[in-house]
Amino acid sequence: MSDAIKTRHLPSDEVLADRLGLSTKEFQRYRMQNLVSVSTTAATGNDGILVTCQLGNRIWEGVVVNGSVTTEEVRFIRGKRAGSPN
Repeated sequence: MSDAIKTRHLPSDEVLADRLGLSTKEFQRYRMQNLVSVSTTAATGNDGILVTCQLGNRIWEGVVVNGSVTTEEVRFIRGKRAGSPN
C-alpha cells in the first residue's frame, strides 16, 4: 500500500494559480466553487507525483519532486466550453 501524498510536497496555491493564469485569490475562490479541480497520482519513472489542475477547458500538468516542479505542460481541451458540465 502506498503512502498518502503529503501536501507539503505539492506546489502552493500561488504556483498553481500562476500556471493557470489566475491570481491566488481567484484560484482559491474558484476552487471553493468547485470550478478548479486538482488531482494527484504517482508519477511514472521517478519518485515524483503528477499534479493535474483543471479550470474549464484549461489543464495544467506538472511532475513535482520534493516540492519542486520538474516538468510541466498546459493544454486545452477542444470542444469543451468553460463552465459546461461535459
